[in-house]
Amino acid sequence: MGRETHMTLPPLPPSGQDYAALRQTGTPARRARVELGLPSGQARRLEAGFRARASRGAGDLQLPKFARHDGHVTAVMEQGGFCAFSERRIGGDKIAVCLPLVWPR
Repeated sequence: MGRETHMTLPPLPPSGQDYAALRQTGTPARRARVELGLPSGQARRLEAGFRARASRGAGDLQLPKFARHDGHVTAVMEQGGFCAFSERRIGGDKIAVCLPLVWPR
């Protein structure tokens, strides 16, 4: 049989959903812009849309309200960061998230 060819589509440009996904997981606006390779004007528009959506209560409902407040997040990071769940290895390369919470040092 002949050799099969496979067409590869070019990657899609970043969308508002891509931007929101990064911001909702705590990525600062500047870093989200760099990671997605956005021009500054487009990044400003996406950030404005993200903030408007969050202010209407349509942001990520699993995030606490303070996580959308840059000043609070900056202050917490200056003091060492947020606490996190412990991790425990199970099996080969699997990790289980568990209690107790680990406080920043």
